[in-house]
Amino acid sequence: MSFSSIEYLFLFIPTVFIVYFLLNKLKLYSWAKIFLLLASLFFYGAYKWEYVNIIIVSIFFNYCVSKVFKFNIEKSYKKPFLIFAIIGNLLMLFFFKYFNSLVEILNSYSHSYIDTFQIIFPIGISFYTLQQISYIVDCYNGKLKEYNLVDYALFICFFPQLIAGPIVRHQEIIPQFNNPKNRIINQKNIFIGIFLITVGLLKKTVFADEFASFIDYIVSNEIYTDFYISWLLSITKTLQVYFDFSGYCDIALGSASLFNISLPWNFNSPFQSKNISEFWKKYNMTLIRFLKDYVYKPLGGNKNGNLKTFRNILIMFTLSGIWMGVNIVSVLYGLLHGIYICINKLWNKINVKMPNYIAVFITFLSILFTAPFLFEKNIENAFTIIKSMLSIDATYTHFVIEKGSIYFMLTPPHKAQINLYIFFLAFIIIFFFKNSSKLAILYSKKNNLFYTFILAIIFMYAVLCITKTTSFIYFVF
Repeated sequence: MSFSSIEYLFLFIPTVFIVYFLLNKLKLYSWAKIFLLLASLFFYGAYKWEYVNIIIVSIFFNYCVSKVFKFNIEKSYKKPFLIFAIIGNLLMLFFFKYFNSLVEILNSYSHSYIDTFQIIFPIGISFYTLQQISYIVDCYNGKLKEYNLVDYALFICFFPQLIAGPIVRHQEIIPQFNNPKNRIINQKNIFIGIFLITVGLLKKTVFADEFASFIDYIVSNEIYTDFYISWLLSITKTLQVYFDFSGYCDIALGSASLFNISLPWNFNSPFQSKNISEFWKKYNMTLIRFLKDYVYKPLGGNKNGNLKTFRNILIMFTLSGIWMGVNIVSVLYGLLHGIYICINKLWNKINVKMPNYIAVFITFLSILFTAPFLFEKNIENAFTIIKSMLSIDATYTHFVIEKGSIYFMLTPPHKAQINLYIFFLAFIIIFFFKNSSKLAILYSKKNNLFYTFILAIIFMYAVLCITKTTSFIYFVF
């Protein structure tokens, strides 16, 4: 069941909302949480029921290990259990996410054949694995009180953030489920929720999916040597990933808000950033927060000189690349952004000032040159795209602009076209609009009938576009 589906919007959410608050109204608080947990597992199982078994095993494993840290024993005796838990989580993630890819690589470079066993990839495993690692580490460090199994399972499984984040912490969400004020329907939170769901649906169905047909056609046919197409491919892929993932997170935050649960922001107008460090403070914020707290800082952060600081940054962003993809190309994506961050820190020492609009443009341009490493599985193809963008050994395909779209004259039948209205509107949104979470708060305060009418029209239009919708990109992470 996808966020951008009729079943979710008009059946699942209304039903769960009514039953959950009805149980709370009857003061059946424990049953309300159990119902929300079961509804979340149903939501997850609607994709594939085998996934439910995997997440249940993962929850029980981590919860049982966390209980060990409650015993009054020396910390040195607890450390082997921490290492065991972290390795166990990473091995499970590695097995389901990377095993098939590694086997395919081995088969391609050897004369033998190793069976992949058609291992299923549970959607959302990267997200809930990181959440459980953070929980285990905090348990080890004594940073939390003891939670019962239902609270812990609901923290992991709560359906708005289960599939693709944002990556939440136990202290951010579990106390909210136990807060008596959150057991009563809140009109302001409903307004915020409806606004965010509408905006997220618009981002997904109108913008992200609009670029999908162009990207899919170019990538499937590997049309990478053309100057114009390679630039448009990097731009549209960057826009598609942003609108797809931020659209998902908007719907996640909006859905949670209906239940009076506040999830952390994952995006804060990142393309308005004036440097790459600022960009990563505003893009996929909860992932960077996790890596900073559980990788960068334990390695020493920026406390041991420039060389070790740069080393820690490169390790942190290389791991982000591994997390984002399933091949060596995505690792390069993370490594390149780590190098960008290091260069930015050196640049800051020079203290050269430039106009904000130039800084924003250069930052966006640098992001575009890493885009091929985010979607291309073949490293040679990724470098071919970059060479074409630099006009090295590039071709120049003829194109025409008519009826608001740009068409490339490729070998028929071709689908290489982009709606220019959507294309330029996307640029206006990413560079000039406020963050959707800020807009939602403003909308809830005004509670204006005119704005509500406009929002209803936008929602209906986005719903009508669902017929052409595709899966969310981050479902594969």
